[in-house]
Parts: sequence; C-alpha cells; structure tokens
Amino acid sequence: MAGLEELARRSTALDDAAVDHCLQLVSGWSLLSDLSFSDLLLYAPVDASATSFVVLGHMRSVTGSTVHVADPVGSVVAADSRPQLRLAYLDGERTDGLVPWAPAHGPSRDDPTVEEDIGGIGARITVDYIPVRRDDAVIAVLARESDPQLLRHPNPVERRYRDLWERFAAMVAAGAFPLERSERVGELREPRVGDGVVVLDREQRIEYTSPNATSALHRIGVRANVVGRTLGELGTAEHAVRRAFASRHSTLEELEHGTTAVIARCHPLVEDGRVSGAVLLLRDISELRSRDKLLLSKDATIREIHHRVKNNLQTIQSLLRLQSRRLETAEAKSAIEQSARRIGSIAIVHETLAVDTADVVDFDAVAGRVVRMVEEGLGSTERPVRVEIVGTLGELGGDVAMPLAVVLTELVQNAIDHSVGAGDVTVSLRQAGKDLEMRVVDGGTGVPEGFALDRDAGLGLTIVRTFVVHDLGGSISIGRAEPSPPYGTAVEVRVPRQGPNLPVG
Repeated sequence: MAGLEELARRSTALDDAAVDHCLQLVSGWSLLSDLSFSDLLLYAPVDASATSFVVLGHMRSVTGSTVHVADPVGSVVAADSRPQLRLAYLDGERTDGLVPWAPAHGPSRDDPTVEEDIGGIGARITVDYIPVRRDDAVIAVLARESDPQLLRHPNPVERRYRDLWERFAAMVAAGAFPLERSERVGELREPRVGDGVVVLDREQRIEYTSPNATSALHRIGVRANVVGRTLGELGTAEHAVRRAFASRHSTLEELEHGTTAVIARCHPLVEDGRVSGAVLLLRDISELRSRDKLLLSKDATIREIHHRVKNNLQTIQSLLRLQSRRLETAEAKSAIEQSARRIGSIAIVHETLAVDTADVVDFDAVAGRVVRMVEEGLGSTERPVRVEIVGTLGELGGDVAMPLAVVLTELVQNAIDHSVGAGDVTVSLRQAGKDLEMRVVDGGTGVPEGFALDRDAGLGLTIVRTFVVHDLGGSISIGRAEPSPPYGTAVEVRVPRQGPNLPVG
C-alpha cells in the first residue's frame, strides 16, 4: 500500500503544503483516536469538484473496538453515498450521521466474521465529520467512525476522554491541530492515552488524572492530592508544561525518580487563538532506561576490552623491537621487526574499536595508519619510502577489518622490500559491488616467470593467503604489473564485503 504522501500526490489535487499538513495530522492523531474510542479516517477529495473522496489514512484506537478490520487506506468513496462528507468539506462545518457499512472500508460481505462484528447485512456505522482546515481553507475531512451497536456504559474516565476529543476536534476544524511543531521522542514509542492522562486548565493547574497517570505520578514520588495544584508546585514536568503554554508546541520531558523514569508529552489545548489548557500523557519507561543502562555498561566493557588488548599488543610490539636491537643477524632482526609490525596493525584496529562499540571501523583511516607504520619501520635517509593510497573501502566490520589490516601490512612490507625507488608503491582500495578489492603495486623487477603462489610464497604471502582465502573466503592473485621492464609486481586481493556485523552496502 502506498504511503500517505504518494497516495495524495497520485490520487488528489492537494498541493505540497496541504499534503504536509495531512502528514503532520496523521503523525499525531493516535491521541485523538484513543480519546474518541473510535476509528479515525482521513478523507481527501479526488478533484476540485469533490464528487469522490479517497481515504489517505486510518488510525485504530487502543481504547475501543474497530469497525474496519481490513485496511481502508486507498479506498475511494462517492460523494453521493456520503452527502455529509461532501457537506463538511464544501461548507467547512462539522456534520454527522449514520451510513451503511461499505465493502470499500473492509473485507467482502461474504466474510461472516466481519458481518457479525459490525452488525450483519444492513449494518450502519456512526460517522462524525470534522473539516481539516489549513490557512482558512478546508483541505480534507477527518471522520470518526464507530459502531452504534457497541453500547458503552459511560463512566468518569470515558466522559473526560470524550470531552477532550471534542476539544481536539474543534482545534482540527479551526486549523489549530496538528500543532505547528512537536519535540521528538527519538526511538521511544510515543505515550498513548492508555499510559496515563493528566488534564490541565488554563492556569496550568491539574483538573484530572487518570488511574494510570496517578500510578505514574506515585512512581516518581508525587503522592499528594494533585487536583488543583500545578506540576511546578509538585516539582515535576513543569518545564514541558511551561514550554507548551508559551510556544503552543507539543513538548517532551523525561522525569526520573530513583530507578523510575517517566516520559511526559504535553499537548496544549488551543481555543480562539489562546491556550485554554493542556493534556499531559505519562508513560513509564523505567524498564527501557534500565535496559539502556545495561547496554551502556556492556558497551563500556567492550571498549575497555579493546583498549586493554591494544595496550597489551603494543607492549608485545615494544618488547619485540627491544629484542631486535640486541640481535646481530640481519635476517633475525628483520623477522622480529616484521612480527612487530604485524602485531602493530592488529593493535591499530583494536584501538579504533575501543572508540566505537558498533564493531565497525573506518578502514581508510586504519589503512593510513598501517602504511605510515610500515614506512617508518622500513624507510631511511638512504632509501626514502613513500606509499600512496588511492580509493576507499569505507566502514568495515571488525571481523573483516582485522585480517585485512594484517594483509595490508604484509603486502606493503613486500612491496617496499622489492621496490627500486622512492614513491613507487601504490595501494588501491575499491568497493566492487558486494566485494572489496585491495591492489598493491610496486616498481620492482616483478615476479619471476612461472611464479606460483602455492609453491613459491614466502612467510608474508603465506600469511596473506591464509587470511584472505581461509578466513575471509576471498581470492588472491599475483603477477607482473607492466608488460615491459621494470615490470613491477601487482598483488590483488578480493574478499566479500559482508561480515557478521556489517550488511552488504
């Protein structure tokens, strides 16, 4: 099913501003639906003549039964079958009436379950039509649709909620709802009527608290008689209320008391251009915050582990370098220094992972540090070394970045050892679809004729082959970079981009 914006642009003549207004309305109408104990549908005219209307949105309440078991969004209703709907749109006045339950608003009448739910053949539903006004122009109609046979026994809670519905409906008809701006709740679910309702008057004093709201207030330490007092006097949620009254925006505040956390959403009530009160929704999010704290503790532990591993690896690296200085044999000295650089490349990845708990690293930054480490270890004034990196691999999971860093270390070491001059080693990085490519080219004499990786590889290339083929499931090829002397050597590594912690890009 198409989204509201796509459906509106495809099936109506609403302009961009009107579509945006409709989007804002449906983003906050769960409150209205819950207060009305009914389904809410948003109707927009298909054309300027308003001979038919399309359903742009549908919201079911959590406080009452639905009359639309199936999704009615996208259904088209002829104005002849809904004269009050067209009247509300053209005259801009609120209307109501009984209308036949239509198949366009649900499953086929052949479904006996649905027939029983809405009263059988000839069933009718009660509809309350509210014009949706923007800048003194009616752009759509909000319909509250319910089954009149579902008799309810009015109680103080329901009476209060229906009164609030009437006030919000008047705001919709006057163009005061949706509110101009709403402070965002982030990834948390928005509080709903069932979570707890506090009603404030124009002096910001509490008129009413629902049972769940009373419980929420108790959990944050408010146990006094609250009716007739402001939240500021009670020492809670006063900032959200003050901002809502001053700005006429929907505001948000998180309240904490010990291990209890409650999120408060304040919706101002506007009449004749003035704030006449507010509705405060309270939702207990203590369990979510407790889970967040556990995750933060876990993240901190993971970062600390990476940090300690990095420190330990750097200690081992320092010991190997100290040992290499005491060796007299050039071959042994070189072997120890190469091992120190391998450990150093792994330490660089752990250091990067210690900063971010997402187990994702910027491999381009890691590659730069690895190359500088190798340059500093193998370069000298007699033999200056410069390695150029071109291209990018972007962010990689730690399970891929770790072995690739060691592979890069080995390939750059080999390239420098076989290079004949400064600045003639190039590292090319590239994302090739679902694969990662790393190509290292030097300016040396090139591999000898008949070179076979399985047979002729030294320790460095054997390590590369083990990581690339066995650990990462990739491939490695080696050959001459140029067709004529100096041939140079080109080593190309190709591995799948996807790892356990990183989706395919």
